Amino acid sequence: MDPALLARFLRETSVVVGPKHRLSTFGATRIRYHLVSPIDELGDRTRVRQGLVVSERPQILTPDALRERFEGFGEESHQFARWLSQEYRDLLRALEYKFRNQDLVSRVLRDDPREVAGRIQKEIESSDAQDSVLLRCPDPAWSLALMRFTLEQASRSFPTNLRDLERRGAFSPEGPEGGRRRAEIESLFSRAHGDAQVREALGQKLREYGLFDEYEERFLSLF
Repeated sequence: MDPALLARFLRETSVVVGPKHRLSTFGATRIRYHLVSPIDELGDRTRVRQGLVVSERPQILTPDALRERFEGFGEESHQFARWLSQEYRDLLRALEYKFRNQDLVSRVLRDDPREVAGRIQKEIESSDAQDSVLLRCPDPAWSLALMRFTLEQASRSFPTNLRDLERRGAFSPEGPEGGRRRAEIESLFSRAHGDAQVREALGQKLREYGLFDEYEERFLSLF
């Protein structure tokens, strides 16, 4: 991809109406999009693309290629994916976000792009749609605009998604259940000083969960 052409595509892409919510941590997020693009070879024509991007529930990262995280974004998407993988590499190393583009429809209107975008914006705002977005972008780079937008949403949602997963113990080696058990053990340790019954309960839990050897020195220091 020519860097100058890529820079022009990005410069001419803008978000007119953004989503009202971040990506969900524990379920799929659906974003209905409207892409408005001037058709350069036809000065009085505007292409409107509409569809649905589904962001699947973010997962703990596995070593997938970026191209496997986007489905249905057009034949040119693999060219843009190489650049996006560098721009968003830190985000993609921490959590695995996967996006699916579906229900894509396209139509050409004999109207100015600004007028078309204005009408769609009014429709979205009057309906108070929570999951609808509107972007203006060059016609050849619609997939770049949509892919970049989804990654920007993931970037904004990432801190919240990460905190939610950490609170559920998702990053514990033992998984969420292991995180819950360790939180229980820490709670018992905090109450064990000077309370023989809590120490006894703590010892039982350590043996029950198979963690006694790991915590043995700390446990014996309570006596």
